[in-house]
Amino acid sequence: MISLFFSICFVISAQVTNDQFSIIDIKHYAIELKVNDSTNRIEAKELILLERLDNTKNISLDLTSLNSEGKGMAVESIFEGNFPIKFKHENDKLIIDNLRPNAQKEIELKIVFSGIPIDGLVIGENKYGNRTFFGDNWPNRAHNWFACVDHPSDKATVQFSVQAPNHYQVIANGEFIGKRVENKIDDIYEYSSTVPLPTKVMVVGIADFKIQNLASSAGVSLSSWVYPENEQNGFYDFEMATSIMPFFVFYLGQYEYEKLANVQSTTRFGGMENAGCIFYDENAINGKRTCETLLVHEIAHQWFGNSATEKEWKDIWLSEGFATYFTNLYIEEVKGKDAFRAQLQKDRSKVIQFTKNYNHPIVDTSYTDLMDLLNPNSYQKGAWVLHMLRRKLGDELFKNGVIAYYREYRLSNASTTDFQFVMEEVSGVDLDQFFQQWLYNSGHPVLSIQGKASKKSICFVLQQTQTDLLFTFPITVELTLKNGKKILKVIEVNEKNEVVKFETPSSVKSWKLDPFVDVLFELK
Repeated sequence: MISLFFSICFVISAQVTNDQFSIIDIKHYAIELKVNDSTNRIEAKELILLERLDNTKNISLDLTSLNSEGKGMAVESIFEGNFPIKFKHENDKLIIDNLRPNAQKEIELKIVFSGIPIDGLVIGENKYGNRTFFGDNWPNRAHNWFACVDHPSDKATVQFSVQAPNHYQVIANGEFIGKRVENKIDDIYEYSSTVPLPTKVMVVGIADFKIQNLASSAGVSLSSWVYPENEQNGFYDFEMATSIMPFFVFYLGQYEYEKLANVQSTTRFGGMENAGCIFYDENAINGKRTCETLLVHEIAHQWFGNSATEKEWKDIWLSEGFATYFTNLYIEEVKGKDAFRAQLQKDRSKVIQFTKNYNHPIVDTSYTDLMDLLNPNSYQKGAWVLHMLRRKLGDELFKNGVIAYYREYRLSNASTTDFQFVMEEVSGVDLDQFFQQWLYNSGHPVLSIQGKASKKSICFVLQQTQTDLLFTFPITVELTLKNGKKILKVIEVNEKNEVVKFETPSSVKSWKLDPFVDVLFELK
């Protein structure tokens, strides 16, 4: 069995809220985990430091209970400090209903359990047939392999002690504390994160890895972890992180975590932004660096999603929309405005197509499965909202506002309302109408436009043909005159039908709507 507890050093459903928020606040997890090569059963000891927010004797934690197939976790014992306490474990809840009335405000729970994870800790084989173990917690799957409050609003520090057969290497959140030989078969790896994390990004990865330590970039320690069969290609692809990291540090400021390890993995997602150790799909590596934007997106999440985390799942665009738009900003910085606008056009097409089948707002409270939120509304439309906000406020105010928002909510949690408040404070602009129409209402403008030119003028008739909300927004028209000169005019769209006439120095040869790709709309 694995060593004693650390001493304290410091099935997916729409889990919108958690009834424990007003009762307890988790401060720290210390998780000892033992895995083996003969079965998928794990053995675990867990120490949880929590603060009681009231005097109730009744608390509960999320932990998958045993199912009819014998999978899930079986709890052997729970201690409060040195006192054994009674518990019930049912319906994926670990219920503790007899805490001592005179217990301290901060208490330690020691939990011993074992079992076969149903999910969350993915145990299987990679594409080369080699055995692997990877934490895969998003959105609320961590409770399948450790006891927790499995919601992004309850952040805590975490320590991992992982005992595994000695042919494996182990990666986890936080600083690598050390490795020691436990016996002739097993080694123990220890990691510690002193930065509070949501459970969705608390992970371990256990596999046969080749490891490359890269030169520090923007003050961040970088490493690459790949399967031995992908050593050359993987190291070449992941080396791109050294040029990506400075973009974010320069724009947003300090990187919060002890390191950044980019890890080839065998899980369900193309990329998962686990704090300080990002897991990428095993097939993303090909030695051609086609995964560049994937790396950028996941690195962006270290700021947005991991550090500044959504308070509730309905606000997931604060994570995915931000990571998508910051990927676009990186494209603009590295590859230029034409590549940036081409990406915006691709994103706009995805939003338009998605809306035809699922016409819901970005801040969506109608989902029944959290996986439903991984859609173009949260990603591409969320990014488009940020782009239009940037165009509304201007580059400088937008950047200052985003930086102020991040600084206010780093290592914490935010809502869409919180973001709006910060942007209004920084810009001095009332953004109620903007946020309401683009975030809290569904759809987008569907436009029909006709232009009729005369000798020294042009008249436009612009109609919004969508059946739902009327949108108000400015949209630019680029006029090309007969002599080849180009001039820009702005149509302020405030009505269902807009008729506007522009005087011109000479006759108009042609015109183009939204030449700089600044508005989310569909052309009928």
